[in-house]
Amino acid sequence: MKILLTGARGLLGTAIGKAAAARGWQCAPLARPALADAPAHLPAELAAGWDLVIHAAANTNVEQCELDPSACYRDNLLLTELVATACARAGTKLLFVSSTGVYGAHGTAPWREYDAVRPTTHHHRSKVLAEERVLAASPDNLVVRTGWLFGGAPDIPKNFVARRIDEGRAALASGATMRSNVQQRGVPCFSGDVAARMLDLGASGLAGVFNCVNGGSASRHEYVQAIVRLAGFDLEVGPADAASFNRKANVSDNEMADNWKCDQLGWPAMRDWRAALAAYLEGELAPYLAAN
Repeated sequence: MKILLTGARGLLGTAIGKAAAARGWQCAPLARPALADAPAHLPAELAAGWDLVIHAAANTNVEQCELDPSACYRDNLLLTELVATACARAGTKLLFVSSTGVYGAHGTAPWREYDAVRPTTHHHRSKVLAEERVLAASPDNLVVRTGWLFGGAPDIPKNFVARRIDEGRAALASGATMRSNVQQRGVPCFSGDVAARMLDLGASGLAGVFNCVNGGSASRHEYVQAIVRLAGFDLEVGPADAASFNRKANVSDNEMADNWKCDQLGWPAMRDWRAALAAYLEGELAPYLAAN
């Protein structure tokens, strides 16, 4: 299979590239074009000859999106429109990476694909609008919503697990107490597991919206507690409410989801997030834990 990938250097993009290589599939990165010259950079020929284009590039800084919504919609909506149009003209299937955060705050149960989307931030609204453009561009396209991604090399700035390990070491050295949000719930998702499922979906012939998350759910507090415990730290993680973090973005307290569509279609369940987290710390992140 031949895949063209945007966001190839990001946390998820890196995992997709590795997963594709492990299958013997070709996966080529597509650098972000200069939007001022987009018509010259995104002709139909760009997407022609590929079995699948995966659009994983995004502006994921939820806080900054509130401060600069124009940049948010440029990166997440306009660029996606251009990619979707090029794919449609080339007749190439597009898989767009989205977020379980798009569902909003109007429920307390894990979200399923048939639930309404009511985004509460500019970031998530930009993703919803982009989803609509992708689905309108071709009936063959896929939108895949995933959760709280973790994984990758420890030097990736947005490596949540590695940064909490750094925070834990600093707390141990200073005698401070770590704190984490007890209100917000979601699904920690291992990038390698998500990448594998996305490749399966892209090759399946299916279309439409799919959730793609590991099993189970957690509050941010439970998630950080699990990281600290698996890292072997004798450290307390104190509870804190959402207001303690003074966020600009009105992020929903419920970003939980389950893979209802895949379950209904008889696909195997993705492993529980706790098992995935343990495997990650015992595997790829083990040298980082041992060296510091």
